[in-house]
Amino acid sequence: MPPRLLIINCSSPYFFYIPMGTFGLCDYLGQRGLTATIFNPALYPAREMPTQLLAALTALQPTHIGLVLHWQETAHGLLTALDVVKGWNPEVITLCGGFTASYFAENLLETVTGLDYVVVGDPELPVYQLLQGARPESIANLVRRDGSGVAVRNPNRWLMEQPLLDSLSFAGLHFLIDADRYLEKINAKLGFPVFLGRGCIFDCDYCGGSRQAFRLHSGRHKPVTRALAAILADLHALKGQTRLLYICYENDPSFVIALFRAIAEDTELRGSFTLHYGAWHLLEPQFLQSYRAAFDDRAIAPLFEFSPEVYSDASRAEIKGGSTYTIDQLESNIREIVKAFHGRVRIEIFFSRYHPTLTAAMLEQEIKDIFLWKHRLFLQGLPQVHLCFDHLSTDVGSRYWEEQIKAPRTFATLLQLKQQVDEGTLYPFPVDNLCLFIPAHLSPDFRMRLEALVLVLEQLERHCHELFHILFARLGDSWMQELQPLLAPSLSAENAPAFFASPPLDALVAGLGERLAANPAAAAALPFLADLIRFSRKKLAQAFRPAGGQQPGDDGCFILNSEKVSIHEQDYLDLPPLLQRLHQSSDAPLPYQRTVCFFLPSGIVTLPQALYRKTFRFFEQPQTLTAYRTALSAIKEIDAMQHDQLLNRLIEEGLLLSVACPE
Repeated sequence: MPPRLLIINCSSPYFFYIPMGTFGLCDYLGQRGLTATIFNPALYPAREMPTQLLAALTALQPTHIGLVLHWQETAHGLLTALDVVKGWNPEVITLCGGFTASYFAENLLETVTGLDYVVVGDPELPVYQLLQGARPESIANLVRRDGSGVAVRNPNRWLMEQPLLDSLSFAGLHFLIDADRYLEKINAKLGFPVFLGRGCIFDCDYCGGSRQAFRLHSGRHKPVTRALAAILADLHALKGQTRLLYICYENDPSFVIALFRAIAEDTELRGSFTLHYGAWHLLEPQFLQSYRAAFDDRAIAPLFEFSPEVYSDASRAEIKGGSTYTIDQLESNIREIVKAFHGRVRIEIFFSRYHPTLTAAMLEQEIKDIFLWKHRLFLQGLPQVHLCFDHLSTDVGSRYWEEQIKAPRTFATLLQLKQQVDEGTLYPFPVDNLCLFIPAHLSPDFRMRLEALVLVLEQLERHCHELFHILFARLGDSWMQELQPLLAPSLSAENAPAFFASPPLDALVAGLGERLAANPAAAAALPFLADLIRFSRKKLAQAFRPAGGQQPGDDGCFILNSEKVSIHEQDYLDLPPLLQRLHQSSDAPLPYQRTVCFFLPSGIVTLPQALYRKTFRFFEQPQTLTAYRTALSAIKEIDAMQHDQLLNRLIEEGLLLSVACPE
C-alpha cells in the first residue's frame, strides 16, 4: 500500500488557524509523489468533530497520521484527536510536530502512548523519509523510542534552506478538506496568512517564536526568507479564492516594501487583495505608499496591529531585548497612518500585564498611562484606534516559560495549567489569554484589586463613555484614586466571582460621585458633577432595556414614559465639543446647554430643551397624534418628515405610551 498522510491540525475553541508550514509540507510531499491531506477539527462544532474526523479517516485510509501541535492552546486538542485516531485504527503510525510538540518532544513520547514519533523543527525531509520507510534512527529531526521504549532524539539535524523553501507553495488550499469553510472562518478574522519565511531576528522575552525560542524548539539559529517570486506565485494561486491576506512577519521592513512594490508591478495582482498587517516596526512613508499602490484599501478597511506590550519605554526595551519605538513615536505614526488612508483604517494596539520585570507600583502606573492614553487618542479624534490591555500569554519556549514555570519541559505541566485556565480555577478572576503564571512578587490581594480596577475602567469606558472621558479631561488620572476604595468591599473570596461576572457599575458610579463631591478640588473642577453622575446612572438603568413599545397609529392618545426622559445641564452625548470647551474654559464656569435625553433600547436621543418645549413636551399630558401633528405644523423650522420618523421610533421603542384619552 503506498503511504498516505492525513495531517490533523489540533485545535482549541480559540485557535482555528492552520500553521502555514502545513501547506508547504503537503506540497513538498506531493511534488515527490506522496499523498497528504489536511483535516482541521476547528471547522466543525465540537460535538461533530469525531464524526467528521472518522469520515475523513474512513475515506482516505491513511497509513500515517500527522498531528500539528504548534500553538500551546491546542494541547488538549492533540489528545482528543489522538483518541479518535487510535479508536479508528490502533496500529496506524502517528507523528507530531510544531513549536509546542518540538519543545516537549521527548516528554511527549514518554507520556502520550498513542504517539509514535515527534518531528522537531523543520518537518519536510524527515516526514518524507518516514513515509518512505527509512530506518527511524537514520532520520534527522526525529525523536523516537528505542528498543527499550525510552525516548531518544536522533543526533542529525536538517534545516530548510532558501532554494528548497522557494520551490514550495504555501497556498495549496486543495490539500484541505472543506477549504471553503476555512476561508469563511479566517476571512471573518484576519484573512489568509502569507508565508514569508521561518525564524525571527527579535528576541522578546515573552514570545515562543523569538530568536531564542527557535533555537530551543526548532534548532534554527537564523531566519530563512523566501524569494519574492515564490511569494508572488502563492498570491497568484490565492487570487481566485480569497481577497483578504494577513502578514505578521517583519524581520526586514525593506524586504516587505520590496514585496509590496513587486505586487504593485504585477498587473494581475495589483489591487486584488486587502492586506491586514501585524507590524514590528513603525510604518514609514515608503511602507504606506507601497502598501496603497499594491492593495485594495476600499473594499475592506485595512487593519494594522502594533504590540508595544507595555507603556513604559524603558520596560519595553528590556522586555523586547533592545531598543524599540517610544509611545510618543507610535502615537505620531498612528496619525500618519490615519492620514495616509484618509481615516478609513483600523489600528489595534496590544498591551499586556504581568510581565515579571514590572513591580506592583510599575503595574499601577501602566494602568493609569494606558487608560489616559485612550482618552488622549479620543481627544485627537482617532476612533480608528483600539487599545487592548490583555493578560500576558505564557508562550511555551519563551524566556518567561523557561524561567518562571516549574518543570517547564514536562507536557503535563502545560496540560494542567491550561485546564485550570480553561475551567477558571487557576485565578479568582477570569483571564483573556493563556496566562499560565503571574509573578510571585505580586500578592494575591494586589492582583485582585488590579484586576477589579481594570475591569471597572473597561466597563466604564464601554457603558459610561461620557463620564469616563469627562473625568479624565478635568481630573487627569487622579479620579482613579477615588474609585479604588469602592472596589475593596466586593473583593472578598465569596463576593469576587459575582463581581467579576457582573461588576455593580451603578453602585460604583454613585459611590464615585459621592467621593468626588467630597473632594474640594474635584468638585471645583466639575461643577456639573451631580448632573453627570445622574445622567450616567440613568444611562446604565435605561439605555438597554427591552423596547416594550407598540406600532404607531393615528387613534388613541400617547403620553411620555417619564422613566425614560431626563433633563441635563449639558449635551453629554455630543462629547468632543464638550471636552474641547472643558479644556478651553479652565476655571471659568461652563455655560449650560440644557438638553433633554430620551433613553431608548437602541440608544439615547437628545434634543435641546428649547426644541423639546416646542415639541414633545406636549406629551407630558395625554395627546393624540393628530392633535400633535396639527400643533407642529405651525412651527416652520421643524422638518415634518424627519420629525414624524422620530415620533414613530419613540412609539415603537416605548418612550411614548398608549393611554386612554381624557373625556
